[in-house]
Amino acid sequence: MIKKLLLTAALVVLPLSAVHASDDMDSIDGKKIFQNNCAKCHAMDGTVSDYGKTLQPFPARNLRALAPYADKDEIRRVITHGTHDSDMRAMKYVLDGLEIEAVVDYISTFTYTPDLQNGATRFQQVCATCHGADGRAKTGVGAKNLVYSQLTLNEKVHTIRYGRPGTLMLAKHHQLNNTDIADIANYVQGLRRSGVATIGHNLYDNNCKSCHTTPASIKLVGNAATAKVITDLSDYMIDLRIRHGRHVRRAGEHIVKLTDDNIQDIIAYMRAEQ
Repeated sequence: MIKKLLLTAALVVLPLSAVHASDDMDSIDGKKIFQNNCAKCHAMDGTVSDYGKTLQPFPARNLRALAPYADKDEIRRVITHGTHDSDMRAMKYVLDGLEIEAVVDYISTFTYTPDLQNGATRFQQVCATCHGADGRAKTGVGAKNLVYSQLTLNEKVHTIRYGRPGTLMLAKHHQLNNTDIADIANYVQGLRRSGVATIGHNLYDNNCKSCHTTPASIKLVGNAATAKVITDLSDYMIDLRIRHGRHVRRAGEHIVKLTDDNIQDIIAYMRAEQ
């Protein structure tokens, strides 16, 4: 009888405890915690305070230019562990987990309007050497053609900030502040061009159809033969086969004269037809 009563009491107490924990979480004011612990450097609106601008070796970061492009995991990591090369200390020694979550939620409300002119200027100063003035990477160093990049805006921001391991793309978070990074990423996003299938249809008819009646009729040989159809290959691999395949000798020089955009249009048509 006593065991049954204890079990019943436990079932009643557990839900009540959960409700109280939830009440505690909801009562935590992330804005107030931010004001007490972060605003000295970042200002209440998430920009940089006058004091934050004087910090050495790097001034405080503009959180408004970070929040829209960073997921909560990244914001949480920076708050929790700090950054070893700046005055951003690890707040895990000051705030508990719930307080940090409240600050993360508050920072995530910040918005940012990019300055595309600044993005264009800083791109030419920092990025054009490898990616070219037009973003098409005709520089001979093996950089990515940004016009056809499939990265999302947030992925572009992350790549600029932290680089890409195993490539020449190094982290730029010391060379560029959050504002510059956000502006460049938005500028690059504006350079993006997708293939146009209707244009590609005409190009395919004029340059490919005499040998390949339809994209589905293209036979794959060699290393590519593991793919069932040509559109199983990446854009890069299809591009290689159009530019350098054995058929170029048969099709004539007009294939060689196709522009990058022409080939992207043909690829778009090929994918639409599969």
